[in-house]
Amino acid sequence: MLRDTRASRAKALEYFRAEVHLREGGQDYDLMGWSAQDIIGDVLDQYERHMHFLQTLR
Repeated sequence: MLRDTRASRAKALEYFRAEVHLREGGQDYDLMGWSAQDIIGDVLDQYERHMHFLQTLR
């Protein structure tokens, strides 16, 4: 008996992409292979850096 593997193959090939576009240009780094926790930590770190940058402008 043959099993239809299209759904599982589609799930295996699924990926997500996030791009940051700033007026100064892109960040240009790859998150491929990072775990969800690593990505969350990176987003929070980037946000904190941005907030610090904004405070230094005031």
